[in-house]
Amino acid sequence: MDQPFEERSDFEEQVAIEDDLEMLREDLIGELQAINQYQQHLEDTESEEAAITLQHIIEDEKEHVAELLRVIQRLDSVQAEKLKKELL
Repeated sequence: MDQPFEERSDFEEQVAIEDDLEMLREDLIGELQAINQYQQHLEDTESEEAAITLQHIIEDEKEHVAELLRVIQRLDSVQAEKLKKELL
């Protein structure tokens, strides 16, 4: 069973953060792949209703990307600095 946060050593805390970052990055990959898949479906559909729905889903997935990047930046100061440098 995991130790409560206050009982973890600095090393254990860093390992936990690295584990979280790995999961978050995998989730980010999944969200980006979903955007690509929905975009392809949007381009292929002939139904206006389906197109509207897919566009809405794409926008939701992009929000998820932004949310994941925000958390990754909080947990990884090096990544935060790289994003800050490249996005400004």
